[in-house]
Amino acid sequence: MSEINSNYAASAPISRRTPSDSCCAGAVAEVQGMFGPVSVSETLIQKIWLRGDFRRDGLKTLSGAEVEVVRAGMWNKLDGPDFLRAELIIGGKRVRGDVEIHFYADDWFAHSHAANPAYGKVVLHVVFFPPSNENIPRNNAAGEPMETLVLFPFLKCDIEEYASEDALAKIEGRDSAENVTEILAGVPADERFKFLRDNAFIRWEQKVRFMRRRLDAVGGWEKVAHRLILETLGLRRNREPMSRLAERFSPSTMLLMNSQKLFSVEAGTWRLSGTRPANLPRARLEQYLSLLQKNPAWATQLRKFLKTLPAANVLGGGAGTKKFRAAARMQRAHKEIFDGIFAKTIGGTRFETVLCDAFFPLFSAATGADLSAWWFHWFLGDAPGNVPKILRENSVATTEQPYCNGIFQGLIQASLFSTPRG
Repeated sequence: MSEINSNYAASAPISRRTPSDSCCAGAVAEVQGMFGPVSVSETLIQKIWLRGDFRRDGLKTLSGAEVEVVRAGMWNKLDGPDFLRAELIIGGKRVRGDVEIHFYADDWFAHSHAANPAYGKVVLHVVFFPPSNENIPRNNAAGEPMETLVLFPFLKCDIEEYASEDALAKIEGRDSAENVTEILAGVPADERFKFLRDNAFIRWEQKVRFMRRRLDAVGGWEKVAHRLILETLGLRRNREPMSRLAERFSPSTMLLMNSQKLFSVEAGTWRLSGTRPANLPRARLEQYLSLLQKNPAWATQLRKFLKTLPAANVLGGGAGTKKFRAAARMQRAHKEIFDGIFAKTIGGTRFETVLCDAFFPLFSAATGADLSAWWFHWFLGDAPGNVPKILRENSVATTEQPYCNGIFQGLIQASLFSTPRG
């Protein structure tokens, strides 16, 4: 298991919030994710079940019965079980019935399902977290045997990755249940920038805390920088195999290899379907090898350069993006890093993402310097194509307040912590 993955494996619920009306779709738990607490709704868990977006091998119930999902069932957004008329093979026996989703096993009793005839056909109780006691339901409302499956151990990746993808679906409008425009509509127009700015700085603090953990676990700026740049080049889809390559091979070793050799080491683990040609792992590996060839001391030089950047309080971090960029001479700093340190090897929006997702928070974690305003006002990196339109139509982006990384990070954070309407 890679070092980054071992951090994920420690994910656990840190608190629980449930609306007073106890609507299943509205139940929310906070889970420790990659960058800190992630608000996860039962709706997200239902989507994971619906899409079958979990490991199928070794799928077993608490009693040890093997489970094969033939058909997840029809997603029920009204009263009653979450999925109707599912088809499963449990313990070698084909069964048809309903599936109920909860965070915890004892939610079955807390929601009074045991006495509700509507839950008399439930054959599988899917819970997210392992039970901490013996209060596990054994029978459905009709008194028939019912198995319980804990989903958490079978996730393909960290829960924040699922939550982030769900947040992006809201931003892009792919989530018909809720999108980010509806979230912003609930905030007065003259308060939306502040709302997103506040959310962005919550995300910044989480990123800095995560970077401190990475420094403690890996040790040293250069080692962490090596891993972070590869993970960021892989983004969500291929971050884990990139992390394993960085853990296994040092920069000097990678220089003796080519992109095909590195790619073949993780053969079978890359997620290639639906990935644009420019984002294919081999292309991103070639970019990193090119950087190592042109400037092997890039990590050390980047740290020295970031040390020269004035802190937010010197430049007036509360100013709008246009004023801050001018006072900070941000275009000049961009050119110094892109042309000089990175030798023009990583271009487009991915360059901005590498700096914002990895190196601004890493530097603040390593030195204590406050680069939050630089991170906020830096140029927009990888983002859905409709983000500028959303910001413009919701009176967030203006001539004085152009698009920037921080506003997009605020959108993500606001989407992560939004509670779907049940």
